[in-house]
Amino acid sequence: MRIHEKLACAGESSWLEDSLSLEERRASEFVASIAVSIQRQRKALGLTQKGLADKLGVSQVMISRWENGEENFTAATLAKISAALEMELHNPFESKAV
Repeated sequence: MRIHEKLACAGESSWLEDSLSLEERRASEFVASIAVSIQRQRKALGLTQKGLADKLGVSQVMISRWENGEENFTAATLAKISAALEMELHNPFESKAV
């Protein structure tokens, strides 16, 4: 089951909410959000998973794992992905001016 299918199913039942702590839910949602962004931007640039993998020096399987939310990301990995996909990398802990 792909990440967007998992998210769709999650909205239909409470098993996810019942089995995960708040922190685990937040982490899962964060990884899922990144996964969807990677896939959307890759496709917008006309890249295949293999093409992105070649740019990053990783396997196509790793790209698939990222896009399916099956892999956590290090800051270094996110920086490489964002550069390869011509995206900005934002600090989620940075406070916004009011």
